[in-house]
Amino acid sequence: MAGTLDLSLNNFKNNSLEGNSKNIINSIGEAFKNAVNKGTEKMSFPDGLEKTVKEAFDKIDLKEIGGKAAESALKTGMQALGLKSSMFSNVKGVFKAVQEGDLKGGLSSGLNVAIDLAKMPKVAKTIIKQGKDLILQQTLGDELKNVMKAQQNTVSRINKKCGQMEEAFKNNDTKTLDRVYKSLKTDMEKVMPIQNVLNKGNEIMNRYELYKSKGTTELTNVEQELIKKLA
Repeated sequence: MAGTLDLSLNNFKNNSLEGNSKNIINSIGEAFKNAVNKGTEKMSFPDGLEKTVKEAFDKIDLKEIGGKAAESALKTGMQALGLKSSMFSNVKGVFKAVQEGDLKGGLSSGLNVAIDLAKMPKVAKTIIKQGKDLILQQTLGDELKNVMKAQQNTVSRINKKCGQMEEAFKNNDTKTLDRVYKSLKTDMEKVMPIQNVLNKGNEIMNRYELYKSKGTTELTNVEQELIKKLA
């Protein structure tokens, strides 16, 4: 039994601190990329330059540039808040940390880097620099709100699916267990490092792995305690 539980823990190490922290970086990097693309689409360029600007930014890894700014902001924000772990109690806490780390300042610097790297006429670069507020305020703000909303929805889905699986365990409903487990695992891989959500989800998934190994949904008291410790 212990071996089975150890194997289960190893299966979900990607949901640990490091793995889920990358979701913050990737999500903000994607938001930055979208903000640059959408923001420049709203700008007025001389005839024919719109396509040149789009093609120039398409050749640059805007997501990576934004992600590096997000990573730096997260580390700085954690230090400012006195946090020793990048596990948070809720989604808002994640964004508070990156805000404390001057995320927008980092993304502003990242945008300057992207503009300098982009192969486009000087007049286009000048227009983009003059319109930075359009990208970094309104457009980026909307994109970050979308990221936060998506994460909150993911957290809600995880809680709901954990409840469904708990009920299925009680009723020995193996069809529901198999069906919900797959979608739960997908959401667990996307969620940001929210401590209680990860603990709850990992506990349910560990119990599922044990059920698959034993062939029964019933647990002994010892098994219940071990699952909680491994979550």
